[in-house]
Amino acid sequence: MEQKQTFKVIVLVVFFSSTLISILSPMAIDIANALPMTQAQVLQIVSIYLAIGSLFSIIWAFLDNKFPRKTLLLIATVDWTIFTFLTTFASNFVSMLIFQIFSAIGFGAILPLSYSTIVDLIEEEERGKAFGIKELFYVLGIGMSFLLASLLVPDLPWQTPLYIITIGGFVCVVLLVLAQFPEKKKLSQEESWISLEALKEIVRSRAILLIIAFNFFLFFWYGAITQYYTTLLRNDYGFEPEIAFVFYLIAQIGQIPSGPIFGSLGDRVYKQSKNGRIKIVILLVTCGSILNFLGFSLILSVGNVPLIVLFVILTCAAAILYGGVDPNTQATLGDITTDLNRPTTYAINNLCYIFGRSISIFLLSIFIVAFNNLYRPGYMILSIASIMSVVFLLPLLKILPKTISEKNNV
Repeated sequence: MEQKQTFKVIVLVVFFSSTLISILSPMAIDIANALPMTQAQVLQIVSIYLAIGSLFSIIWAFLDNKFPRKTLLLIATVDWTIFTFLTTFASNFVSMLIFQIFSAIGFGAILPLSYSTIVDLIEEEERGKAFGIKELFYVLGIGMSFLLASLLVPDLPWQTPLYIITIGGFVCVVLLVLAQFPEKKKLSQEESWISLEALKEIVRSRAILLIIAFNFFLFFWYGAITQYYTTLLRNDYGFEPEIAFVFYLIAQIGQIPSGPIFGSLGDRVYKQSKNGRIKIVILLVTCGSILNFLGFSLILSVGNVPLIVLFVILTCAAAILYGGVDPNTQATLGDITTDLNRPTTYAINNLCYIFGRSISIFLLSIFIVAFNNLYRPGYMILSIASIMSVVFLLPLLKILPKTISEKNNV
């Protein structure tokens, strides 16, 4: 397989691995009915899965400095594929938890190692578009998990979506074996193992720290919004599950093209101004947060078609704007990281992103209790508060051009 095809393989791996993030959540009722478990226990497993995956992303990043990236991705993909399949044999909370923990170990490798591979494969001026395509398939994978759960599980056993994801995992394994990976820079013996040098570089880079802080605080507020979108519609407005899923699907469809489009826009602006991508992100987050706030402020009813249409337009537009954030921040990280600190940087960024989302879900649970079991007030607060994350991007407008110039001159 030619090296230019490797990018497609990486994107496919990201697609199937991202389905693992949300596959159990929409099946919580079905799993609780089939096994001696509660819905709360299913959600606890999902929470633990994300936490384990994010923690192990750091370990995989350290291993990336010592072992071939292709080998690591193969091991990780084999791991999550096998233990996803074994999850179908779970008979209670403990057995499902154990299988999911081992699956999460492999899952933790995918994002940091895929980011680093894309940076090695793609030229600097085209990375925004590449990360946009990666983000597109990441979102599609999450959407696929909701689709599989909604369409298959009402009539088939809850294990059926996991069987399909397992087949996809084995396809990814075969393609990874055939893929040709770019050669990594040779690191010294001192640098190669659990690289403290990489951590020192990260700590010394104000630009890297600001982007990581931005991603953490963005998902600190925004992270729960897409995760419980269908639950909001069912709980607060009384929509049927199928209708709620259609609304979710509309929002996701709107987000699909936004990654490549805004990523390509960032690439063009980057050629004129090294902080151009950050300017775009500031605009996207500010406008997206306001649109979400306006959308979730509406009080809907099933029969009020004009308000429903307005709600769809506002929240879909917000999703489109937010879909352009990740490609530009990831491309910027690619601009300012080095061969030594890049895997660790992406791993830490992934860790902060997932922990931020976990806290956002926790905050939403507090708001639900405070507002009499309603999701809408919490959604309004989280939406408008997301604007505060922009504070961490403002200093980058000044320091980013100098940081990129210093790195390129090394």
